[in-house]
Amino acid sequence: MTDVTDVTVADVPVDVSQLPIEYVICRTLGHSWDDNPAAAVNMQLFSESYGAMTLRCTRCITERFDYLNVEMRVWKRIYHYPRGYKTIKGQGSRPNLRGELVRRSVLIQRRARKRAARSN
Repeated sequence: MTDVTDVTVADVPVDVSQLPIEYVICRTLGHSWDDNPAAAVNMQLFSESYGAMTLRCTRCITERFDYLNVEMRVWKRIYHYPRGYKTIKGQGSRPNLRGELVRRSVLIQRRARKRAARSN
């Protein structure tokens, strides 16, 4: 379990409708992590840990740094988000983000509504 999670977003919050589609998908479904061997780890945290996992999202380029303790549990997790990722407070909920996917007609399959045949 993570004891402390740090988040780095040096940005001004934006309206959900202004997010790039990759950000909306990641914030709705979760990130698509891949290894990031070229990432620059925090050397102080690295020296205090027993290892580190560095990951990068293949969609939105968010970076995640997991520093491990002797039992190989994450004791420190740090995220670095890209510019434009942060939303206005209250807009980043999953239902709001799903609504944005529907508005943009992305990933959402809509069921055609058929009018019930009237029998007279």
